[in-house]
Amino acid sequence: MIKRNMLLASAMFCTIAAFAGTEMSVYQGSDVSVRVVNPEAKMKFGGGKITFGEEEFTTSKVDSIVLKHYVSVAFDGDKVTVSNPFDSVDVKVDGTTVEINSEFVGREIKYRFSGKSTNGNVIFSSKYKSEFELNGLDLTSSGVNPPIYVLTKKNTEVRLVGNNSLKNSDKDTVGATMRGRGQFEFKGDGSLEVTSVVGHGIQSSDYVEVKNGKITINAASDGIHVNDYYLQSGGEVTVNCNADGVDVGEGYAEINGGSLIVNSDAVDARGIRCTFEEGKENNADININGGKIDIQLGGDGARGFKADGAVKIDGGDILIVLSGKAYDDGVEFNYPCGIKADKTITVESGNVVVICQSTAASSRCAQADLSIDFNGGVTTLYQNSVGRVSGAKKTNVVKSDGNLTVKKVGNLYVFSDPEEIKPYNVTAVVVGNYTYDPDSDDIED
Repeated sequence: MIKRNMLLASAMFCTIAAFAGTEMSVYQGSDVSVRVVNPEAKMKFGGGKITFGEEEFTTSKVDSIVLKHYVSVAFDGDKVTVSNPFDSVDVKVDGTTVEINSEFVGREIKYRFSGKSTNGNVIFSSKYKSEFELNGLDLTSSGVNPPIYVLTKKNTEVRLVGNNSLKNSDKDTVGATMRGRGQFEFKGDGSLEVTSVVGHGIQSSDYVEVKNGKITINAASDGIHVNDYYLQSGGEVTVNCNADGVDVGEGYAEINGGSLIVNSDAVDARGIRCTFEEGKENNADININGGKIDIQLGGDGARGFKADGAVKIDGGDILIVLSGKAYDDGVEFNYPCGIKADKTITVESGNVVVICQSTAASSRCAQADLSIDFNGGVTTLYQNSVGRVSGAKKTNVVKSDGNLTVKKVGNLYVFSDPEEIKPYNVTAVVVGNYTYDPDSDDIED
C-alpha cells in the first residue's frame, strides 16, 4: 500500500511502473475511485497530480493506492500465456491444459482467466480459499476433463467480468462442465454461459451461492447439482436442462432475491429438488423469501418444487407450469405436481401461480403429506386438466393427508371444473373460522 505521505513526498518527480499481474485501486476516502485491472502504463507523479493513463487525481485528495497481485492465465487458441508473481503458486502448462497448485495460506489469491480456446481446461487446487475472475473467457474442453475443475474443498469465489462461456465435450468423465469439490460463490456484473454436452452444468460437492451475475446453463443433465445447499440472493439464473433445474442431493434450497428460470421437458424433472441426507431429515426444505421464479416443465411426472422436507414461501413471485401427465414406471405411478412436500407447504406472503395444463392428466397443483397452509400472500391454482391416466388416481387441485387451511378469503384462488374432478382431496378445508368437509356439497357438487 502506498500511503498519502509517501505520495506527497514523491509527487514532485516520481514515476512508478506497474507490473503485469498487479491490480491497482486508488482510494479517496473509503471508496475506490478507480480500479485498474490491467496496468500496462506508468503511474506518474508531478505538479500535485497523479496520472495513470487517462485517469488523473489530485495528490492531496488521494488517501492510498493499494496494489493487489494476481495470477493471470490467458488462452489464445492453442497457446496459453501465464503471469504468476507468487513463488508459492505452481502453474504448469501442457499444451492448453493449465494445472494450478497453490500452497499459499493466509489470504485469498486472485486468478484471472481470459481469452479463447476450443481445446483448453483448468485444473486447480489450493490450501486456501481463492478468487476466480472470469474476464472474457471462452473455453471449450475436448478431453475427459471439464473446462474448469476445482479439486480443492475450499471456497472459490467466481467473479464474472464481461461475457464468458464454458463447454465440455462428449468425452467428459468428470460429470459437469464446471466442477468443484468445494463451494462456488458467483458474483460480479458479467455473464456466464455454461453448456454441458454430457453431465451437469455446474456441480459442487458442497454448495453453490449466486449473489450477482447473469448465468445461463444448457445442460444434458441437471443445471446445478450440489450436495449441501443452493442459495441465491441476486443475479439472473436461467437453466435449460434434460433433468432437474437445481438438484440438492443432501440439503436445502433458499432463494431470497434475483431470478431463477427453469425449462425442462424431461420425464420426472424437478424445477428445484431437495433430498434428505440420511440421518438429517430436517434439512431438505425449500425456502423462498423473495425473487422471481419461473418453472416450465413438459415431461411426464414432473414437479416444480419437490422437497423431502417442507416448502415455505414468504415472498417473491412464483410461476410453475406443468403439461406432462402421470405415468407408471413399472413400480408405481409418478404424479406431476406443481409444489410437492413430504412434510408441509406454507405460504406466508408473495404471489404464487401454479398452472396444470389440459394435458396434465392425474396431476395436482399442490400436494403435502402433512398440512397445507395459506396464511398470506395470493396463491392461484389453475387445474385445466380433467383427464385421468388409466390405472392412476384422479386429477386434483390440492391433495394432502392433513388439512387445507386458508387464513382468509383472498389468500387462495382455485380454478377447476368441479363437475369433472375433486378439487380438494384433503382431510378438511379450513377457511378462517369455518371448517368444511371436502366431500360435502359445500366443496364439490
